[in-house]
Amino acid sequence: MPDFDMPEKLPEKVELLRQAVEAKITQLTEANRAHRRKIFDLYTIFEISRHLNAMLETESLLDSILLTAIGQMGVSGAAIAIQQNPEEGRLSFVKAKGIASGCWEGVFCDIDGLLCQFLLRRNQAILLKELQAKIGGQTDEVQKLKSIEAELVIPLSVKNRLEGILILTGKISGVPFAENEVEFLSILANQLAVTVENARLYEMEKNTNVQLRETQNQLIRLEKLAALGELSATIAHEVNNPLGIIKNYLALIGQQLTAEDPNYPFYQVIKEEVDRIARIVRQLLDFYRPKAEEIAPVDLSQILDETVVLLEKQLVSSNIEVVKNLPRSLPKIEASPAQLKQVFLNLLMNAREVMPEGGKLEVTTRSENGYVEAEVADSGAGIARDNLEKIFEPFFTTKREKGGTGLGLSVCLGIVKKHGGSIQARNRAPRGAAFIVRLPVKEIE
Repeated sequence: MPDFDMPEKLPEKVELLRQAVEAKITQLTEANRAHRRKIFDLYTIFEISRHLNAMLETESLLDSILLTAIGQMGVSGAAIAIQQNPEEGRLSFVKAKGIASGCWEGVFCDIDGLLCQFLLRRNQAILLKELQAKIGGQTDEVQKLKSIEAELVIPLSVKNRLEGILILTGKISGVPFAENEVEFLSILANQLAVTVENARLYEMEKNTNVQLRETQNQLIRLEKLAALGELSATIAHEVNNPLGIIKNYLALIGQQLTAEDPNYPFYQVIKEEVDRIARIVRQLLDFYRPKAEEIAPVDLSQILDETVVLLEKQLVSSNIEVVKNLPRSLPKIEASPAQLKQVFLNLLMNAREVMPEGGKLEVTTRSENGYVEAEVADSGAGIARDNLEKIFEPFFTTKREKGGTGLGLSVCLGIVKKHGGSIQARNRAPRGAAFIVRLPVKEIE
């Protein structure tokens, strides 16, 4: 039977069709808008990554990451934790912007802890309130995040390894983080993790190259020392014997001369030069084969203080002010007191010579990381940059016209090395130079 009501229902069906079309258009418009936003986000991430990948210095990179996160999300602050020392097995917060230093300094999370393991598995940004629901709001690690005002936590992971944690505080506007923003940060975090790893690998390679150069320089220095040792032995045999004969005959001649004799000044010159030759030979021998001295527990502050006292009159007469910072609470070391005094005497005399018009001499001792250090610092003209790497080389001297042999600092280096330590020179600001002797603290039985 024909449906006579059909013409009346037609407008209703058209309306329903129009609504369906409008809904579909709205849906497609929203999808298109979301698609364009995602393309824009990906382009933004690409540009950010391209900029950050060009940065290989960790300090600058971390600063840029924090500023980028704050700028992109409109938050009041951000902080980042990275693994500073692989042996520690933890991520420490090392940088922050917009967060008081007292909140984040010293805060860390154990790599094997509940928080880090959860973030590694999730590998996506997560709101703190959601994180609390997942691992418990009263856990120590969540409380640490609360203490640094975290609202959004972003893991930075590469190859199933957590490189760091980025946290953001709340937005300045007070508006909650949107889902698309959390997604944006999750994608960005993967790129940030790669840049952090690249910077870490670069610094590791740079440090390795520095250590390699230092090792090569040490090998070159050891080769020079070995050659000098052979030279010393040759000098001892070939020079000392005829030198002894010359000194004996010179002594006989001296017994026959008086101060009024016209030849007496020539005798004095010859005697001084022979003594100078003997001194150089002795320095060469001491450099390669220092005399065996009794090793005993010594107080580095006391040794340095006693050495300063030996030169006190000369320093005062040269108008040199001596400032001492020599605590007696330092751990004792096993060393030869006489040889250490020889080192400090050489450093103090050098300091006096570079301050002919007077100045300030600072002597300091301190303890650090299983070592004790002694520093002798002057207010002279400093050391020429080209000479800093050469001053410990045998026979290198800037005092050739004053009779310098270039062996003083080489002898110091040999003594300090024999004690398992190191000696370094550096320039001070605004002027002056400092020599730092570093010696290991050993268990004294």
